[in-house]
Amino acid sequence: MSQFEGFNAENKLRIPLTAYAAQVIENDCMNFAKKRATLINSIILNYYQSAECSISLRLIDYKNELSNCFSYSEIKNNQPIIDKIISRKATELKELYAKRHTSDLNWQISLNKKVKELLTNDPNSFEEKYYGERPGHYVHSLIEEYAQLPYYRREEVIYKDFIDTINNAIDSGYVLNLLNTKGNHISLKPYKIATDPLSMYHYLVGYSIMPDSSLSVVSEKKLPDVLSIRLSRLTAVDIQYFNSSSITPKEERQINSELEKKGVQFVSGDVSSIKIWLSDNGIKKYNSQLHLRPAGTKDDLDNHIYLFECTEAQALFYFISFGKDARVIFPETLKNQFKEIYNEALTSYK
Repeated sequence: MSQFEGFNAENKLRIPLTAYAAQVIENDCMNFAKKRATLINSIILNYYQSAECSISLRLIDYKNELSNCFSYSEIKNNQPIIDKIISRKATELKELYAKRHTSDLNWQISLNKKVKELLTNDPNSFEEKYYGERPGHYVHSLIEEYAQLPYYRREEVIYKDFIDTINNAIDSGYVLNLLNTKGNHISLKPYKIATDPLSMYHYLVGYSIMPDSSLSVVSEKKLPDVLSIRLSRLTAVDIQYFNSSSITPKEERQINSELEKKGVQFVSGDVSSIKIWLSDNGIKKYNSQLHLRPAGTKDDLDNHIYLFECTEAQALFYFISFGKDARVIFPETLKNQFKEIYNEALTSYK
């Protein structure tokens, strides 16, 4: 296949999409702070190897599964039957993914060098056998499949490079040098990648250490020992190959204790005793809104007062939308945060 076959005169690939997939991509451009072309290039590079629409790759997996079910002599004696089974599987996958699908719009997307080489230099990479010489049709199927994934799975696709680097550091016992969206450098002994209870977002959990002096990196403030950072809050993840330091059993116990007590989203904050008054409607909201809800107990003297042992960040995040149906009694620091946010909102209407 020629290098630019399937591309227009401006060296862009035409990709037909449904309105639903296009909307998911536009939303993810905002969620992941990426331009449309950058996001689509990342999806192609990071997802094609595991996508169901990559028919030739899935058939290789299917052949390997069949091979594990039979001995060598059984495969040799029943090869025509096995070939027929694989052929039926190929027909099934082609019908699901490679047939022409309806689309609502077309995008012209500039592809980077890696993606272009993937789609033009290796016939198997864009499934020429099943999609014909139509790389745009294969990319259409790939994007449509990506759009059907839940958010946390799409996050895995976009941050695949970060996840691979983190897992490599965990397996090898290396320290990570992180750069967050605020421009702060963090040295971390990685423990694991975890998701919140509702599997919404991915967090890197680990044990913070003082940065190596050779990095000329100084943190703005002393970090908590146990850190939890959302992957979307990171802009760079690098392994310090000169710095080998695995999580110790003591640190592992401390990390797990913090995770159990605070939850992965708020593990880096201090737990406080918090008292909040809830109206009847506020109690209904508290009983029905489960996402990031802090565990609380009712005051013995007043059923409208709830006591919480959680971070102020979690209480603020959860109760700020309750408006007049929730009122912080203490601590004063949290009460002042609510006042400031509500006052700023009120000012915008004056």
